[in-house]
Amino acid sequence: MVTLVADLPNNPFLAPKDGRCIINELPSELLSHIFTLGWTPERDQEDEEDDFEDVDEGASDELSYSSGSSVSGDDEDGGHSHHGDEHRSRKLPFNVLVSHVCQRWRDVALSNSLLWNHISFVGPPPYERALIYLSRAASAPLALTVDRTVDDEEEEDFSESDYEVDEDEGPKNNDPDLAIITGIMDVIVPHIDHTQTLQIMVSFYPQMHRALEMMSACQGAPMLEELQLYHYEDTDEHETFKWQELREQPFVLFHGNIPRLIHVALWGVHVDWSKEGSPYLTGLTDLELAYHARDVRPSIYEFARIMRSCPDLRTLTLCLSAPAGTPSDWPSGLPLSEDDMDVEGVPFVLPKLSELVLAYLEPNYLLSLLPRFSFPALTSLALDLEDEDYGEVLTYLSSPRSLPQPPQPPLTLRGPGVAGSPAAQRARSLLSNLTSLKIASLPCPDTLVADAYRQLENVTALNLNMMYLGDGWFDLLFPKHAAAPALANTLLGASEVLLPRLETLTCTGIDGGRMRELVRLRAACGRPVKKVLMNQDDDVSEEDELWLGEHLEKFEYFEGSDEEEDVLPVDEFDGFDTDDDGWEDADDDEDIDDEDDDFDDGPGIVILPL
Repeated sequence: MVTLVADLPNNPFLAPKDGRCIINELPSELLSHIFTLGWTPERDQEDEEDDFEDVDEGASDELSYSSGSSVSGDDEDGGHSHHGDEHRSRKLPFNVLVSHVCQRWRDVALSNSLLWNHISFVGPPPYERALIYLSRAASAPLALTVDRTVDDEEEEDFSESDYEVDEDEGPKNNDPDLAIITGIMDVIVPHIDHTQTLQIMVSFYPQMHRALEMMSACQGAPMLEELQLYHYEDTDEHETFKWQELREQPFVLFHGNIPRLIHVALWGVHVDWSKEGSPYLTGLTDLELAYHARDVRPSIYEFARIMRSCPDLRTLTLCLSAPAGTPSDWPSGLPLSEDDMDVEGVPFVLPKLSELVLAYLEPNYLLSLLPRFSFPALTSLALDLEDEDYGEVLTYLSSPRSLPQPPQPPLTLRGPGVAGSPAAQRARSLLSNLTSLKIASLPCPDTLVADAYRQLENVTALNLNMMYLGDGWFDLLFPKHAAAPALANTLLGASEVLLPRLETLTCTGIDGGRMRELVRLRAACGRPVKKVLMNQDDDVSEEDELWLGEHLEKFEYFEGSDEEEDVLPVDEFDGFDTDDDGWEDADDDEDIDDEDDDFDDGPGIVILPL
C-alpha cells in the first residue's frame, strides 16, 4: 500500500486539520526578529539593477508592486504604462511581502522599524515610498541614499548656463533639480540626528553644493558613521575646478559635530581641508578621495594632518586625488605642520592600513608620495594607472625601497619583535606582504612584470583586467612548459611557477580556451588554481565552461563593472542567449490593494565607477 504524502501525520506542508496556525503561536517579538533576518540579505544585496525581480504576468495583485504614474511621473515616456503587452509585475520586496500576509503579520511588520530604515530618494518626486518608510522607521538608525544622477544622454541636455550663480545669493534655481535636491534635504535634515549612513550622488555640482550648505546648517550628526558624497560630472578638466563661483566653502559640515564618523568618501566633492574647516576628518577607518581638480585638493600639510589624525585607518583610496602641488614643492618627509617638519627620510607609519587603492596618478608623483609612508599591515593593493610607462613604479614596489623603515629604537629597546629592530624586518618588498592584488591598468615591460610576480609569494587572490594590460600579466602565470606561452618559457626558470599560493583568479578579457590551459598546466605542476571568475562578456564556449566547472572548486561569471564584480554562478547564468542590451527587462507593475505601498521611486542601485 502506497502512503500519500498528504496522509502523513504532522506533515509540515499542510495546515493542521484543527484550524490552528502554529506560527501565530510565536511571540510577536520572535516573529519580528524572523522578519528582520529574512529582510536583511535582500536589503543588503548589491547586484540588483532593479529593486524587484520580474515574475510571471499571472501573479496575483497581492504579489505585484506598483510604480504608478501618480507617484513616479514616468508615464510621459511610456515607461510605466499599465496597459499593453509590455506589462509585467514584480515580486514584492520581503519587508512589504510579510506585511501583506495577514493583519497580525502586518501589525508586527509595521512596528519593526528595522524593516524600513534603508531609504532611497531616487528618480523624480514625489517620494511617497521614502516618506512612508521614514514614518515606519521611527527613531531607528537610518541609511539614506539620494540619487540625483542622470545618464549620458540627459547630461548632454544640460550646460553650465543652466546654473547661474550669484556671488551674493549663490546658485539660482534655473533648473528644477536644485528645487528637488532642496526638497529632499528638507525631508532628511529633521532626521539627521538618527542617520547612520548618508550617501548623496549627483551629476551636477550645484546640486551637491546645495546639499553641503543644508548639511552645514545642522548643529550635528551624532549617529552618522558613513558619509559618502559622489559628484559624477563628466569633464576632462583636471587642473581647475569647473565651478569657481562655488569653490570656496565658508561653512563646516554639521558644525564639525560628527563624533562617530569612520567612513568618508569624497568623489569630485571637496571641503575646506583645514583643521578648522573639516575637524570631522579624524579617527577614520576608511577614506576615499577621488576626482579632485588640482586647485581644490588638500595641501601637503593638510593631507598630512588628516593622515596623522587617523591612526586606525584601514582603507585608503586615492584616485586622481592626493596632496596638491608637485613633488618639487613638497618638503622632505611628511610634514606635521608648516612650522614643525619631520626628520628627513623618516616615513610616516600607517600601522593598520590593510587596503590601498591608487588610480590615475602620474609615475613621478607616486614615486615621490609612496616613500613618505610605511604600510606594515598592507595586504591588499589595487592599481589603475594608465597612459604612461609605470615601469619605475613597479620596480619600486618590487624592491626593498618600498618598505621604508621607521627610525631604529634606542639600543636598550632593540630586540626581536621591536619595530625598527633588524630581526623584525624580513619582508623583501611591499608586494611580498600582499595576499590580494588587483591590476586594472599598468603599462610596463614584461620583464618587470616577472620581477613583480616573483615578489608575490603570498598572494592568494589576483584580479586582472586584460583589456588594458599587456599579455605578460596573464602569460607569466603559466609554468614553464612546451604548451605554455613563449613569454613564460623565455623568462621563467626550469621549474619556476610564479604566485605559488594563487587560489582565486579573476579576469576580464581572457577567452575560455586560454583560461582552461592555464588551469590545466598549473594543476599539472602542483600549483592549482581553485576558483576562477570570468567576465560574462568574454568568449567562453560551452565546452570550456563545462571543463572549467569540472576541474575547479568553483567557476563563476561576474557582470563587468569598474568597481565591483557582480557574481553569477554558472548554473544561473545564460551566457549564450541574452538580450542585445545585456540588461534584464523590468516593466510595469500592477497595483496592490494597500495604498500605503503603492509607490516607486524609480531606478534601483547604481554601480559606481572606479
